[in-house]
Amino acid sequence: MYIDIHSHIIPGVDDGAKDEAMALKMLKIAHDCGTRHIIATPHYVIGNTRFEFADIMEKCARLNKLVADVGLNITVHPGCEAFITLEVSELYERGLIGTLAGSRCMLVEFPMMSIPPYIDNVLYDLQLKGITPIIAHPECNIEIQENPGLMESYMERGILSQVNSGSVTGIFGVKARRTVMRLIKEGWVHFVASDAHSDTNRNPDLKNAAVVIEKRFGSGMRDELFTKNAIKYLKISPE
Repeated sequence: MYIDIHSHIIPGVDDGAKDEAMALKMLKIAHDCGTRHIIATPHYVIGNTRFEFADIMEKCARLNKLVADVGLNITVHPGCEAFITLEVSELYERGLIGTLAGSRCMLVEFPMMSIPPYIDNVLYDLQLKGITPIIAHPECNIEIQENPGLMESYMERGILSQVNSGSVTGIFGVKARRTVMRLIKEGWVHFVASDAHSDTNRNPDLKNAAVVIEKRFGSGMRDELFTKNAIKYLKISPE
């Protein structure tokens, strides 16, 4: 049983599912690979996003009704992927962004090319509010690819990280795959998630990545990254 903490499965809010038909196809792919819980994490980029977190909760309820109608045993939970800016804490207080599945963990996205100097203060401010940041796909950040050891300081401060299944299987290139393997080896990864955007190329099938992790790091690591840590940190019931 997998728990997928990062997906763009809500139709029409970002660059993920285009409509409900695609969202249902994505949910069937997730269900068929063994995922029983999936968190909808639409992008929130200040100035470009036109939803509030209450809207995401409503849309997740709609998707849960649709999957129940077609008999899929999978639950959609609300979340978001907040692009990290100085305003993140304010956005949370205003109800524009939220945590994952009602937990005290928030998925945050770094810029792809660098790590701006303000990021440490933003992460610390979230922690002061009782929110544990989860860094989304750090293996895709150019600065971290060049120096994976940068992740160690985040881990020492109680910050978590999530890597993409596509990085594990190599579809995002050699650098992302090499980086993700180093991060996992060092113990700097807590979740593998799909970051699914469609029912085709970037779909929510986790099983290939799970096979890779099991072969390289063992079944214990596979279970931690795909299931157990989500139960531990996000308090998602395995039932």
